[in-house]
Amino acid sequence: MKKENNKHAVWSWEATGALFCFAGGIGAAVLGSLLTASTWILGASLHPWLHGLGTALLIVTIPLLIFSGYCLDWAERDQNKTATQKSRNGGRESLPD
Repeated sequence: MKKENNKHAVWSWEATGALFCFAGGIGAAVLGSLLTASTWILGASLHPWLHGLGTALLIVTIPLLIFSGYCLDWAERDQNKTATQKSRNGGRESLPD
């Protein structure tokens, strides 16, 4: 029995997670910078939570970008693993243990 793999590698959940984390990280950096800069212009007494929110968004940027890189590595590792299994079996996929 021939088992076919119809999974499209681009739309895997790892690549989707990486895309959203990367976009969220860039968005958080831009929005956090704008909020922090607006407290410098408007003054922190006008909106005391604005500076805190901007700083929190700037801090959240780093873990989001790290996680997006981790998801991309995870997706690449899975592709390499299936390619190695195919080459060991002469082009056929093995059944999972």
